[in-house]
Amino acid sequence: RDMETALDCFTDDATYQTEDPVFVDTFRGKDSLKEHLLKNAATLPSSCQIILDDLAIDESNGTFGVRWHLEVDGVGIPNLKGCSMYTKDKSSGLLKSGYDVTESP
Repeated sequence: RDMETALDCFTDDATYQTEDPVFVDTFRGKDSLKEHLLKNAATLPSSCQIILDDLAIDESNGTFGVRWHLEVDGVGIPNLKGCSMYTKDKSSGLLKSGYDVTESP
């Protein structure tokens, strides 16, 4: 839950879009993204972890996709699985956009 370290992975003008049952929105810039991450983290137990199930990388285009699920104390949380797509800024190597889709209950 080190949000500052997570935010250090994004460009200052990054765009992050979420489409899930709770947080449907587009966040522009690190301040907006930080607010979203903190609000999201506040809804989950402190022992909650994001587990990466699959990772697909296209280095030539600077894109990658992740299939993930959430666990609390090693147990998967029902209806909290999803996929995310990211693009990175080729000059800095930082993330410039993200898009999350979470399964519906």
